[in-house]
Amino acid sequence: MSHLAPYEARTVLTLPAVQRDGWHLKRYAILADGRELSDAVTDAATAEAFRRLPPPGSFEDGTGNHGVGFQIIHFAETAVVSPVFYWHWGSVLAHIHQMRASWDTPTAFGDGRAEIVGCVWEMNIVIHETQAWTDTVLSDGGTPAERLARYMDSHA
Repeated sequence: MSHLAPYEARTVLTLPAVQRDGWHLKRYAILADGRELSDAVTDAATAEAFRRLPPPGSFEDGTGNHGVGFQIIHFAETAVVSPVFYWHWGSVLAHIHQMRASWDTPTAFGDGRAEIVGCVWEMNIVIHETQAWTDTVLSDGGTPAERLARYMDSHA
């Protein structure tokens, strides 16, 4: 694949959200041409995300993280990459260090490059999640629990 190849949309799948260790984590998979979804890989990526996420804060506490985020598991050409983002201080999107697994060992996630936030296919999901957060959580439409439920039900 040329680094300047024309952009082509990739298949985006909504995976079941996971609630664990105080976190609410929405999940997506992106499939490059020729790549297929693997439950073993998605399970390993999610387990690694939970190992790396900071302790969750309270959804209603504005002084720290809200224990709410989203994970993208990208079955890319060269590797499986998995950026993980979470909401902080009401309106700030934070992320953990990018996770990356080679296709030789696709369930063994190490670190990707620290300065990488994500590729254009991943940023499409980030755009959706930012808009969903704004439209649901940062709205005046109901109780905090109702807002969180609407956010968790909104998918790219």
